[in-house]
Amino acid sequence: MKWLVLGFLLLNSAWAENSKIIPVFIEATNLYLESNQTSDECLYLRPDIRAALKVLEDHNIDPEILEKRVPKERISYPLRADDKYDQWIKRPAKRPVEVPEMAMQAFKMKVIEESDGWFKDDIYVYFFVTDGVIPTGKVTSIYKGVGQGQSFFFNEIDRAIFPLIGVPAKRPENHLIIDYGIMESDGDDIKEMQKISSIIIDLAIAVYASRDPQNAQVIINLRKEIKALTELLLSLNNDDRQATGTIAYKAEELTDILSRDSYVEIKRTHKGTHPVKTWEYELYFRLLRK
Repeated sequence: MKWLVLGFLLLNSAWAENSKIIPVFIEATNLYLESNQTSDECLYLRPDIRAALKVLEDHNIDPEILEKRVPKERISYPLRADDKYDQWIKRPAKRPVEVPEMAMQAFKMKVIEESDGWFKDDIYVYFFVTDGVIPTGKVTSIYKGVGQGQSFFFNEIDRAIFPLIGVPAKRPENHLIIDYGIMESDGDDIKEMQKISSIIIDLAIAVYASRDPQNAQVIINLRKEIKALTELLLSLNNDDRQATGTIAYKAEELTDILSRDSYVEIKRTHKGTHPVKTWEYELYFRLLRK
C-alpha cells in the first residue's frame, strides 16, 4: 500500500504545488499582530491556524520583526521542484541497510573573508536534519565579533547535529539529509532572526500535526515546506548575509564510509558577493562511528 501511495504522489509531482503551511502561518501572524485574543481563546479558529498562533505566542516573537518579514495578504507560495534528496524521501530503499550507530557534528567555522572589513560580525548557524521522513531542527548560539581571518569552535551543545544533544549515537533511517544556513549580520536584529530560525521546525510540525498526520502528501513535503518557510522568514536586509547548503548521505554510503574510518572530517566552503565585496566562509563537519 505504501508504494501505491508513493507512486501516486510521484505522478502528481509533475504539477507545481503550493505551500500548505505558509498561508496558515500568514493568517496566524496577522492574528498575532492584530488580535487581543490568545490561541486558547480563539476556539473558532481552524486547528492548524490556532496551532501556528500558539507557536508564535510560546516563543514570544517580536511583532516588529514579523511585520518586516511576513506579507499581510495571504499568498500562493509555490514549493520548489524536487531536488535529488526529496527523491530519496519519496523512494526509500526497499531493503533498508543497517548503518552503524553514529553521530554527525559541526565543530568549527572559519571566516576567510568578510564583506564588511570595518565591522566584526555576529554569526549563528541553523540545521534542519531529515532522518527518514520527519525533520528535526537545531539553531546554534550567536557567536559574536567574528572578524576576517578568524575561526571559532562550536560549543558542546551547538555542535551536536545528529542525533541531537543527549543521545550520543544513533542509526539513521534510509538516509541522513542536513540542510543548513549560515547567518551573518552586523545589524541589531540577529537575536530575533535566531529566534525565528528556531521556530521554523516547530511551526511546520504544529501545522502538519493539526491536519492529518498520516497524510503521505503532507509528510513527504515537509522538507520542502520547511525550506520555503525559511526563505520567507529569513529574507535578508542590507546588514545580513546568508550561505546555505546541504550535506546528505544514503544509508549504504554511510555504511561504506564508516566501515573504513571511525572519524571523517568534511569541509564546506561558501563564497559570495555583498553588495560588491566578496565573502567566504568554511564550515567543518565530522562523522563519528560509535
